Amino acid sequence: RVLMVEKAKDGYTVTAEWLAVEEEEEAPLREPTKVKMNQPGEPGTTLVLHTPNPPILATGFQGSVEATASHLFAFADDDNPRKSCLNGAPLLTEYDESTSTKGVFLVGPQVQHDALTFCFVYKFRQRFAVVADAICQGLGKDTKAAVAECRQNNMYLDDFETCEDTCGDVC
Repeated sequence: RVLMVEKAKDGYTVTAEWLAVEEEEEAPLREPTKVKMNQPGEPGTTLVLHTPNPPILATGFQGSVEATASHLFAFADDDNPRKSCLNGAPLLTEYDESTSTKGVFLVGPQVQHDALTFCFVYKFRQRFAVVADAICQGLGKDTKAAVAECRQNNMYLDDFETCEDTCGDVC
């Protein structure tokens, strides 16, 4: 479990804590990939890694944003005027970036904007390009051609007026 990420002189230092190893079930229809792995440390011991690149928090479908990264997001409550239809939703910018931690983006079924919930893969996958565009622009990259191609393929959803009937129907 990652405890801390610090900017270092020549990259980033990631401090993590070993958790108990969980036995994984193999998928019966999939041939397992054989990868040489280091033995894990004892639960509770600390591991420090150094990387020249900013680390990416990718938790997959395990848990929720609130469970795994609550310190990186502000959440809507009953008094918040930006509250989505589901109380406790992470508050995001128009580019799905955390309103409390610059550079932290959220993709997936917990993305909500006002009363719109992007809870199904065919809805939230259209937001991947919006997030990629924001990250690339933040790095000074020209994204015009890529955005145009995504728009042409209906894979760049930034106009919520066109999605209100389908994206908001879960509330």
